[in-house]
Amino acid sequence: MKKQYIFLTMAALAMAATACGKKPEADAAPGAAAAISGETVYNEKGCVTCHGAQGKGDGPVGAALKPKPRNFADAKWKNGTDLASVIKAIETGIAGSGMAPYKGVLSDEEIKAVAEHVRKLGGKN
Repeated sequence: MKKQYIFLTMAALAMAATACGKKPEADAAPGAAAAISGETVYNEKGCVTCHGAQGKGDGPVGAALKPKPRNFADAKWKNGTDLASVIKAIETGIAGSGMAPYKGVLSDEEIKAVAEHVRKLGGKN
């Protein structure tokens, strides 16, 4: 039973890592002013796999992580709740946690959109 749990956990982590590393598709023409949805990026680029759909840290991969992913509904956040702090956490990751850096994986616009969405999930907007 323990081997099966370890296998399933590793498979889930591998799927999440694969989803996180995908480069954005270039559907829009260069210079097109398309609005980026933070919710869409959050769901499609893998944030949801750890943080969960409602940002409560209860995603399918998040259950296996130590420490658990951030529950955005918590009143205090270790790295700050203002937009600049959330952007920095997404760009650089958080040492000692499963939060990887996304600078270079997501565009600056995607990072800002996700940061705004995360703050909204936590009632910080």
